[in-house]
Amino acid sequence: MPRRYEKEIEEILDRDDRRARRTERVRTVTRRVTGTRRRISFSSGQLMMAGVALIIAGFVLKPLFVLLATVGALLFVAGYIAYFARSRNQPHEKRWRGEVVKYPDSWANRFRRFFGRRR
Repeated sequence: MPRRYEKEIEEILDRDDRRARRTERVRTVTRRVTGTRRRISFSSGQLMMAGVALIIAGFVLKPLFVLLATVGALLFVAGYIAYFARSRNQPHEKRWRGEVVKYPDSWANRFRRFFGRRR
């Protein structure tokens, strides 16, 4: 006959197994639900290219020039604004073997950073 504490341990392990199975079912259902949604996003470059393409299409299709050129110009301006309005990420952290490397902030390093930026 098993001792009382052994029975309690077995009950705890059984409850933990049931909880693990239930959370796994929830995870798979959540994956299925979240995996079906697709978010459409356009980069600023894609918007600008679409605008230019519509303007060129307007030149080719003379009767629709005003409509296509207007929509193309609006897309181009929206892409231009989106380029400057997007959130800037923090600068890339330099790492060496998993550790963050920080250089002293001297005037020479600031000078290099200023002229080393991609513009």
